[in-house]
Amino acid sequence: MNQESSREKILIIDDFPASVRILANSLAEDYQVLVATSGVTALEMIRTEPPDLILLDIMMPVMNGYELCRLLQQDEKFRYIPVIFVTARADEEDEEKGLAMGAVDYLIKPVSAAIVKARVRTHLELKRHREHLAKMVEERTRDLYKALKLLQAKKESEFRQAVEIHSGRLAALGEMATSMAHEINQPLNVISITLQGWQLLHRRGVLTTDKMLGDVQILLDNVTRITRLIDHVRTLGHPSQDIGSFYLQDVLKDALSLCRMQFLNHGITINLEIDDNVPPVKAVQAEFEQVLLNLLSNSRYALAEKKGRDAVFKPVVNIAVCRKDDKVCLAIEDNGGGIEPMAEEYVFEPFFTTKPAGQGTGLGLSISRQLMLKFDGDLVLINSPGRGARFEVLLPG
Repeated sequence: MNQESSREKILIIDDFPASVRILANSLAEDYQVLVATSGVTALEMIRTEPPDLILLDIMMPVMNGYELCRLLQQDEKFRYIPVIFVTARADEEDEEKGLAMGAVDYLIKPVSAAIVKARVRTHLELKRHREHLAKMVEERTRDLYKALKLLQAKKESEFRQAVEIHSGRLAALGEMATSMAHEINQPLNVISITLQGWQLLHRRGVLTTDKMLGDVQILLDNVTRITRLIDHVRTLGHPSQDIGSFYLQDVLKDALSLCRMQFLNHGITINLEIDDNVPPVKAVQAEFEQVLLNLLSNSRYALAEKKGRDAVFKPVVNIAVCRKDDKVCLAIEDNGGGIEPMAEEYVFEPFFTTKPAGQGTGLGLSISRQLMLKFDGDLVLINSPGRGARFEVLLPG
């Protein structure tokens, strides 16, 4: 770009050659000067190459200065070009009319070169400041729009995550309802058998008070067990969102109380290896138990499915609570054959499932990992295709 084209452009519009010459000579040293001798010609020039500032006479044939100024003000592309009227019309009404039409200044002929240069310099500087301010506003508006979009996306993501977590909790509660039916059946059977025994002894006339008192504690223990199971499920259905400190082995005990019978009914052996020296962790306990129940359910499903295909298969799940580096680890490992290598990288993706249609939402592992990440932890898969899968829940201790 040469020096001439880089300079700011001033368009002088006047049909009187002497006036044009005076104005051009005063500005040519500092600016690129363009000249038009009629409003019509000037309008064509402006549309082709908009100037940075216009010096405009009022009294011209065909299209006077007022008309040209009005047309420029009506066009969004040109309305911000500073227009200075330079005219012999000295009445206050003319000056007021010119400024009202959008001109930034009004100079009365004859005008000195120094005044013209000073006014041009001032209004170009104001134009630069205005353009800089407009650019800043545009940039800030764009940044604000981006920030709002990010905030909206974050809110939508948080809402989707909340919906997914709620869906996962409902699925977990569905699993627990089935598990609880199995768990409650055992104490109910004990209560039923005890009462039937009393009834039989009573018919024979040999039911004694000592026998009844001896059996009462058995009945109370089993009623307590049922009550504890129901209370536990009620707590999981309406969990507290408060972060608390707890031991993983305690939550594991509660979770197994809900699903142990289902494992036993499928002939699954549960091996526990608990390090009682591990410190407590901080998280929302109900959410951690939701993760644990989901992992136990997945393990039970894989083992039961494999046993259904292989009658001599001996299903085993090993559960350990231990330290792993700077984290507390709860690991669930089974010998159910593991996960297909092609599917391994997708197991934590929402709605991905290896179960048949209608038997899984595909949200369990995705939600479980989200919940652990929320507490600066993680959920990782160590897969051994053909042998089994090991999931490790890791939380700061």
